[in-house]
Amino acid sequence: MDGNNGEREMFDVKCAECNVDTQVPFNPTGDRPVYCSDCFKKQRPSRDGGGGDRQMFDATCADCGGEAKVPFNPTGDRPVYCRDCFAKHRN
Repeated sequence: MDGNNGEREMFDVKCAECNVDTQVPFNPTGDRPVYCSDCFKKQRPSRDGGGGDRQMFDATCADCGGEAKVPFNPTGDRPVYCRDCFAKHRN
């Protein structure tokens, strides 16, 4: 950050996907692609918490025996909990 006015220094780059001129708040080193804001949004997975296209796996809750859907493939080496039982274990 610039100590005088609190604004970040911006660097001029070309988007690696659409080749448009853009600015980013970091100095690119050239070892990774840099994208404009539109292409960056397309490259990033959604973080909206809604699951989106995330693959879900069926499991049986280790506490209540009910059905559970989890965002990882259970291997059986650790207990898997449904949403309600997981919440009980977090507290």
